[in-house]
Amino acid sequence: MAAALKQDEFRRRMEDAIHGREHSSYPIVRAIYEGRATPEQVAYLGVLFYHFTKETPQVISTIHSRCPDPVIRRRIMDTLIDEDTELRCGSASHPQLALDFVTRFAGMTEDEVINHPVPSCIGNMSAFRYKVVREMHYIIALGNSGIASESHAPEMARLISEGLRDHYGVADEDQESWIVHIEGDKDHSATGFKTVLEFATSPELQDNMFWCIDNYLTHWGNFWRECEKGAVIAPNLRRLHEARMARAQAGQMSLPRTTNATAGGAQASPPG
Repeated sequence: MAAALKQDEFRRRMEDAIHGREHSSYPIVRAIYEGRATPEQVAYLGVLFYHFTKETPQVISTIHSRCPDPVIRRRIMDTLIDEDTELRCGSASHPQLALDFVTRFAGMTEDEVINHPVPSCIGNMSAFRYKVVREMHYIIALGNSGIASESHAPEMARLISEGLRDHYGVADEDQESWIVHIEGDKDHSATGFKTVLEFATSPELQDNMFWCIDNYLTHWGNFWRECEKGAVIAPNLRRLHEARMARAQAGQMSLPRTTNATAGGAQASPPG
């Protein structure tokens, strides 16, 4: 059997396995950032992201319940608090924030989002996540979440958040679900890398981590490609989108034009 990789090489190999398959590499993410995605695609992303996110507290709590090490359990608990409460990372639990984004963007009720038809890729991804946390070593289960997914989520969340703000008239308070992942997932990723590098010191555990990265990223690829279909059922979506865009355009037109700064400071010119 081959010897276990040293920490630096192990990390490099994990990052190489992710390279080119990051969340931000998918066309739908770039399309939202540049304002080319349809409102239906954005809303469908929101629905699917809710149905992904609603499982996360139970996924993380399953890892916590199987971990015998109190030091590692505390790291997992911090992540669980972020995901399932308003105490550290956001004004509500992450599933609630994901739900809030869809109801506000698409004009859907909570029940309509919760009961919205979801494609098989979502069920398959959930089944994979639960298989990992129930059957694999708790260190690898934590790495599956913190490394295979969250280590490259902040850039995706930033691109989506900026795109929503710049091109779809979405106020920050209505897209907190994306904003919290810009910084929050950096912390979760750091926890994942720290724990996996410290404790996954056998060839078997390291091979399992590579297997998780490959398979979880395959599920994520299916997720992002599904979002492109825009298959959302939201009768109020277009009306709300047009109203948001009208407000955004009116707000831009009402802003005063500015001249270059002078010795006395920047001065606003009167509306033309």
